Amino acid sequence: MKSKLIYTITMVFIIGICVGLYQLNGESKSIRVHQHREKQWQATNDEKSEEFKTHLPIVNINTGGQKVPGTPIVENGETVGYETAADELPRITASFSVIDQQKGANNITDKPTLSSLAEISYRGNSSRFFDKKSYSIHLVLEDGTENKKGIAGMEPHDEWVLNGPFLDRTLMRNYVALNISGEIMDYAPNVRYCEVFLDGKYQGLYLLMESVSRGEGRINIKKPDKNSTITSYIVLWDREGKGNEELDNYAHYTYRSGISALDVRYPGLTQITEERKEYIRKDISKIEKVLYSYDLTDEKKGYTQYIDLNSFAEYFVINEFFRNVDAGHYSTFYYKDVRGKLKPCVWDFNNGGDNYMENAWNEAGFTMINSPLFNALIKDEKFVTAVIKRYKELRKETLSEAYLLSYIDETNQWLGSSVDRNYKVWGYVFDLSNYNHMNYLTPVERNYTSYEQSVKQLKDFLVARGNWLDEHINTLYQYSHESKNINDLVK
Repeated sequence: MKSKLIYTITMVFIIGICVGLYQLNGESKSIRVHQHREKQWQATNDEKSEEFKTHLPIVNINTGGQKVPGTPIVENGETVGYETAADELPRITASFSVIDQQKGANNITDKPTLSSLAEISYRGNSSRFFDKKSYSIHLVLEDGTENKKGIAGMEPHDEWVLNGPFLDRTLMRNYVALNISGEIMDYAPNVRYCEVFLDGKYQGLYLLMESVSRGEGRINIKKPDKNSTITSYIVLWDREGKGNEELDNYAHYTYRSGISALDVRYPGLTQITEERKEYIRKDISKIEKVLYSYDLTDEKKGYTQYIDLNSFAEYFVINEFFRNVDAGHYSTFYYKDVRGKLKPCVWDFNNGGDNYMENAWNEAGFTMINSPLFNALIKDEKFVTAVIKRYKELRKETLSEAYLLSYIDETNQWLGSSVDRNYKVWGYVFDLSNYNHMNYLTPVERNYTSYEQSVKQLKDFLVARGNWLDEHINTLYQYSHESKNINDLVK
């Protein structure tokens, strides 16, 4: 009896350790919270007044009269830099508060449920030129150290993004795509709608987003040991010259990444060292050299010992389905635990669904096949098979036509009057006589003249895209065929 008890206790202990290690390696998958499925407060006739009320969290930013930095400086048609604060720093310190009662209405005069100082700046690439700005938010204490806070039911952290959907007239692309991704992948940034006030002035409907960063409920990778050069990491493919810690990795110095460059996002400024940066460069380069070598498909020497094949396949499927043509080149995050494999993390779908500013992208064709790393992976039949298999599974579930259209309709209905309030401020975009190339799609004919038309366009596109992929997904096998890769894979 005693031996059985000892055995049981031992097994429970071992299972507990395994679960802990599983979570520590970032493999655990939390249940996705879909904000629009929460009960919505509705104003009754006797509750309606001039006072601002909403069923969404209210975010208040008070700059104290400071100008938010980050506006592009343009000379002779070229962006040469970004405006700084009065102290020449790239951010200001402002007051940041949230009113979020979780149940019922949020009233602008309610006591904040969260208050903090925050370092704030404009963020984005082309979105910095938009009339409606997006913000980078870093919650801090008075001494400037991080102040981790949970917002709208999301896990406590100090780094947040306030995304202001603007060129996306549906206001839904990031909300839908990131939540759908969160049902599929190990991690996708959590998001919550909110309504924003800047210095007392209403700014419209925003999406509060988790930044792609390390932390509880985010990318749960191990911190580097003190004085160790070996580290877990998060890196970002984006336009060269944008990053603070860019790498001259193999894909970069062999010109396989085009105008993209990898920037180290974790470890951050307080933990990155030249030695750790060099470790990350070598580790990434080692993986890339395998991908772009004869060893690509080798059972023992190939890439599957370094990257998570299934995560890359899911990333491929998601970004192809939503026609997110920047994916793989820009706004593309990868992360790796010291004891794990390289994985991708989805981010920024505002350009998806034929909403790319400069060019129209209809429902036909593949774009991920030309992206760094993926243009090598697609040469391996094993990877192509994983992509096709996962696509066909997801088309019966979260990427099915019925699920997606219902998801959009439910979100649209749930947003309710917040859409009207947003377009009381920004509704001039539906008047095409106001057309300019910085706030509209090009050419002018691609733009819609109402919110309803914009939502219909997104739904119609996803239906057409799904139908095209259903018919053509198996053609991806051509890219892994021996005849196409005779000079790359045959020794």
